Amino acid sequence: MRLLLALPFAVLAVSPALAVEIGDAARGLDYARVNCSECHAVEPREMISPFFDVPTFREIANTPGVSELALISFFQTPHPTMPDFVVPSADIRDLVAYLATLKN
Repeated sequence: MRLLLALPFAVLAVSPALAVEIGDAARGLDYARVNCSECHAVEPREMISPFFDVPTFREIANTPGVSELALISFFQTPHPTMPDFVVPSADIRDLVAYLATLKN
């Protein structure tokens, strides 16, 4: 009986270790303004990117299947549809935190 009562607390103690550590959304927006806004609409109320075929940050954040882990992986590798650009490790979690604020 004691084991059954202790089990939920043990699960709660382990759960935070499984979560993605998210950064500072304000710093992520600052980073996006400086490094991403040339091609993407990064502001919360912007509806159209500078290039018509480039998604807004809001569109990216609300794409089905786009999770924090998927974004972290995406930002760590160059992609053919983007210039040779990799987000520095120190900025990834902040950028992911900002994108999380744009989810509907």
